Amino acid sequence: MEIKILVDNTAKGKFLAQSGFSAIIKDEDSKILFDCGQNAHVFENNLKLMGENDNFDAVIFSHGHYDHTDGFNYFIEKYGENLDVPIYIHKSAFVDRYHGERYIGIDENIKNFLKNYKNLKLIEDPFKISENLIISGTIPRTNFYEREDFEMIENGQKVDDIIIDDMFVIVKDIILSGCTHSGLINCITHAKTLKEVNGIIGGFHMGTASENYINQVKNYLKTQNFRLVSPVHCTGFNATKELSDISGFKFGHVGSVFEI
Repeated sequence: MEIKILVDNTAKGKFLAQSGFSAIIKDEDSKILFDCGQNAHVFENNLKLMGENDNFDAVIFSHGHYDHTDGFNYFIEKYGENLDVPIYIHKSAFVDRYHGERYIGIDENIKNFLKNYKNLKLIEDPFKISENLIISGTIPRTNFYEREDFEMIENGQKVDDIIIDDMFVIVKDIILSGCTHSGLINCITHAKTLKEVNGIIGGFHMGTASENYINQVKNYLKTQNFRLVSPVHCTGFNATKELSDISGFKFGHVGSVFEI
C-alpha cells in the first residue's frame, strides 16, 4: 500500500502548496481519497501533476473544516448527481464553525450536496472498510492536549467547539490524520485499541503549542519507537523542527509517497 500527499502547506517542485490537507491511499485494488484540501483548483492541479485520475473508490473526511473539505467542490462541479462513491464523514461535522469572526466550517454548497447525497456514510463509532483500512470514529480524549479556541453555532449562539468530529484512519499499521484536533497522544492511544500501529502521518496541530507541550509530545513519540513519523499541514515549524531528530522522522509535503 502507499499514501501520497496531494494537498499540504508545503510542496516540492511542480506542485502547488496551500494550507490544508489531502492524501491518496492506494493498494492493488482500491484508491481512497482522504480529505480534499480547501480549493478545487489546487486539488485538480496536483492530481494531474501527480499523474492520478479522479476515479476514487471512496472519500473520507477527517473533520468539518474548510481546508480539508472544500476541494470537494471539484467533484460536485464535474460529476454533480452522477457521483456515486461512498463518502464517509462524522455525523457532527456539519455545524457552522468559526475562528474569531472567520467562518471555517464546510462550504454551504458542499454541506447541501452531502446532506442529500445517496451514498453518504455518517460515522461515529470505529468503522472497518477493509482489513487494511479502519476509520477511527470519535476519538476519546483521556490525555492532556493543547487546543486552539474554536467556536461553533448552537441554538443561534457561538459556543466552544472541541471538534468532536475529528477522526483519523489506520492504513495497514500507519495512522493517517488530518489535524489531530483530539491531541496526538489521544489519537495514538485510541488507534492502539483498534489495531497495532507503527507510525503516524498528518497534521499534528501544534502551530501555536507551548514549548512544554511540544516536548511532551516528543517524549511520548520517543517511547513509541515508530518506524515512521511524518508531521505535515498544521504541525507548525517549531514543532516539526523539534520532532525532526526522533527515530522514524520523515519530512512530508505535496508529492511525498509513503510505502506502507
